[in-house]
Amino acid sequence: MIRKTLMPFVICTLGSFFYIYDYFLAVSPSVMTNDLLVHFNLNAGQLGIFLSVFFLASTFFQIPAGVLLDRFGARLLLSLAVLISGVGALFFAVAMAPWQLGVARLLMGIGSPFAFLGALFLASRWFAHKYFALIAGLVQVGAALGCIIGGGPMAALVNCFGWRQSMLGIGWVTLILSGLFWLILRDGEPQVKVATHYHHQRLGDVFKIKAVWWIALVGFASWITVTGVGALWGVPYLMAVYHLTNEASGYLYVLLWLGLAVGAPVIGWWSDYLKQRKLPFYVCFSLGIIASILFIEADALPLWFIAIVLFALGFVASLQSLTFGIAKDLIPHRHFVAASGLINLAAVFTGVFAQPMMGYLIDWHARKHEVFVQGYSVSDYQMGFLLVPLILALGFLITWLYLPETHCKPVYEHHE
Repeated sequence: MIRKTLMPFVICTLGSFFYIYDYFLAVSPSVMTNDLLVHFNLNAGQLGIFLSVFFLASTFFQIPAGVLLDRFGARLLLSLAVLISGVGALFFAVAMAPWQLGVARLLMGIGSPFAFLGALFLASRWFAHKYFALIAGLVQVGAALGCIIGGGPMAALVNCFGWRQSMLGIGWVTLILSGLFWLILRDGEPQVKVATHYHHQRLGDVFKIKAVWWIALVGFASWITVTGVGALWGVPYLMAVYHLTNEASGYLYVLLWLGLAVGAPVIGWWSDYLKQRKLPFYVCFSLGIIASILFIEADALPLWFIAIVLFALGFVASLQSLTFGIAKDLIPHRHFVAASGLINLAAVFTGVFAQPMMGYLIDWHARKHEVFVQGYSVSDYQMGFLLVPLILALGFLITWLYLPETHCKPVYEHHE
């Protein structure tokens, strides 16, 4: 009896570990950026391209991942996804050429979409429907936890053992985790029977709904602070501004991830309390624009103030969770799951766009002043970060011009 009671918690907790690990992989290069630039003799734009392959692979597999999970189950697919991610970590550790870094990040990114969707799949099979929203929120907190581990603790590991040995150890641990997934995970019985033609219908029709595309663009804009500030270039920037070690800078970024963890439930509650969707978007995008400009001017501000700015930037990124709320209001129920996949895809795509683009802006400014890779200055990084307030301003404009106010009620508009 005890075993039967504990089994849902054991299975869903184990499934959530992959989501924590996925975000750990996404941000961990930020604390070894300088090492990778020097070791592979790359400029910022080139490194941004090779590392952003993780997000490119994740973007490509976002929508197919849900269909594959329904077809083959979480036990098989999560075990394979963790295995492939582990192989990617091992390949990253032994990479001798820049293109091999890209291949390694590609392997890591392939499993990424299965992490969150797989955890939700298991929750839907092992817990009653009334607990699903709570469990989904707890799983989302795992993203912040993974980012925290990928910051200061990962920097400490890299400083102690080097980036190659660190990734080698992580790779082997991941392979062991893959075996545990296969041995322990069980798919369980579906709570609700769904017609077999349902996925094909919603995948074919969702692209015709204009509201989905506007919501996806707003989600893209809101997530720019995570992939543009937190996932790669933010750590070396603060190292340059305040002469911090990568470990100290990584630990400072805990505040950004805490802002992300706190913001999601707070923004959702605030929207429901006000019975408004657009006002939280206006407020958060405005806050994000101000905070990102202050972040760019970090060399004129004390470190304690930048700590507050980082929390604000993480809080703004959690606005992405509200895009699913307005999608739930605007989009017919039969299309909601597929629409959510497209909206989530847009957020992940910020990594494909922002990391290389910011890298090229940093490198362009450095070359303009004949400064080379080992000597990127504060002003070089500031040039790259100009992209962040511009994208946030775009999100504000799209919200204002194209998103209707639903007052938190289902509209189910008919779109041409």
